[in-house]
Amino acid sequence: MLGQKLCGETASTAFVMARSTILIRPVLSVCIFIFTSVFSLLAYPQQVGSHGWLNTETLKTRSGDFEFRNGYPVGDTAERLLDLATFNRAVEVYLTQIMPVSEIATREGLRAFGSDKPNKLVIWENLMDAQTVLLTANTETVYAISHLDLKSDGPTVIEAPPHMLGFIQDGLQRYVADIGPLGADKGNGGRFLILPPGYSGDIPKDYFVARSPTYSLTFAVRGFQVEGKTDQAVGLMKQIRIYPLAQASSPPPMEFMNGSRQSIDTLFPDNFHFYELLTMLVNEEPLDVFGPLDRSQMQAIGIEKGKPFNPDEKTKALLSEAVRLGAAMARANTYASESPDVFYYPDRKWQQTPIGMSYTFTREGAPQIDARNNVYYMAAGNSPSMMEKHVGEGSQYLWTYRDEEGNFLDGAKNYKLHILPNIPANNFWSVVVYDALSRSELQNGQSFPSVSQYTNPRVNTDGSIDIVFGPDEPADKSNWIKTVPGKGWFPIFRFYGPSSAFFDKTWKLEDIAAVK
Repeated sequence: MLGQKLCGETASTAFVMARSTILIRPVLSVCIFIFTSVFSLLAYPQQVGSHGWLNTETLKTRSGDFEFRNGYPVGDTAERLLDLATFNRAVEVYLTQIMPVSEIATREGLRAFGSDKPNKLVIWENLMDAQTVLLTANTETVYAISHLDLKSDGPTVIEAPPHMLGFIQDGLQRYVADIGPLGADKGNGGRFLILPPGYSGDIPKDYFVARSPTYSLTFAVRGFQVEGKTDQAVGLMKQIRIYPLAQASSPPPMEFMNGSRQSIDTLFPDNFHFYELLTMLVNEEPLDVFGPLDRSQMQAIGIEKGKPFNPDEKTKALLSEAVRLGAAMARANTYASESPDVFYYPDRKWQQTPIGMSYTFTREGAPQIDARNNVYYMAAGNSPSMMEKHVGEGSQYLWTYRDEEGNFLDGAKNYKLHILPNIPANNFWSVVVYDALSRSELQNGQSFPSVSQYTNPRVNTDGSIDIVFGPDEPADKSNWIKTVPGKGWFPIFRFYGPSSAFFDKTWKLEDIAAVK
């Protein structure tokens, strides 16, 4: 109606004034334009607002301001947005590939130490001390670790001794088999045969057979002290044999390397090298080991199987920034998660694997990235036996980053952990302190940053135990773990052979209290 009225009045006026068809036609054209424009605005208002399309405006975001004109990006807007898309994908690649890169970093660290063949087994004969930087290792059990190479060796045999507790996991740090009481050998030891991806050959009898989706695997076992000594466990570990099935009649000799008091770095980096390690893994393993979405994200930042990863300086700088942001997010997700599911007791600060998560860290088939990274930014090793409820068998762990008041643990301050009597651990218990930076044993000058059943801690008259943490040596240092000013730290409380009181929570671990 507005268009009709305006056009009618304008045309009438023009006719009276000009009385000429020459003047009427252009005026009518203007009227038609106005009528059409008004009609379009009234008939199709969604083209302007409801879809949220960017027209002529500046989009203000936490990532910067982006200018558009007539729907098109202006100036450097397009370049900055495309860089941002690459940056975001690089962050997601970091967050989704922590476990695989942690796995290959461990392998490369042991190779650098000299364990570059499966038959070169590293045994920490005098226990794992802080000179080995390995994610949250303990100081009470004897470790032995090697890596398999099924691409070179084909089907591979592991002869495992009895009385071990361990696992075999693939190149993406995923469970393949348990060894020990909860494994196929039931703690009696035996011959495990690991088959490579796609293997279709004959499978001999009398083996515990497992198929691996990857060529690279980790074999890791722990042995237990007897009367405070490691000799028996080490002796059993030196019965381990690892060899290609094709050489079963004449296997290569084993070489045992003592990792105790040796500088061994197995940690994954939070810098550009993270993507280089991932590239190595992508090129070594079958294409479909990584899912389509994972491959798409990696391809977006230049990582693709069979192709060199050589980003230009601009892209390298972008990726170097992205990996640091990803690491910052991972630290926040691990140390300051807002999910109530990470707490073992609803009224305390002690944490465990998030509630409802199995060793696969999936829900309805979908990977739970935050729940997975909450654990695997600071830990390593993937096995159902480490996460499922097995009363009296296996092990369980609790950890905390905060004191009872909710403050992060500070190496410059003093704290006390009061442990109630009757600790629910049939085999043994321990408290080990870790560096919040490296997530490895705290390098504090002590032989081992721990107090455990093996260290003969002082016990109170009621059977309880008080462990003290702080930078200054107390008069009685039997229950003292030294901390370091300028370093954050956190403890893990381990229960080996956890009893029912641990699972039903009739026994609870008290929070760490600051000593004022």
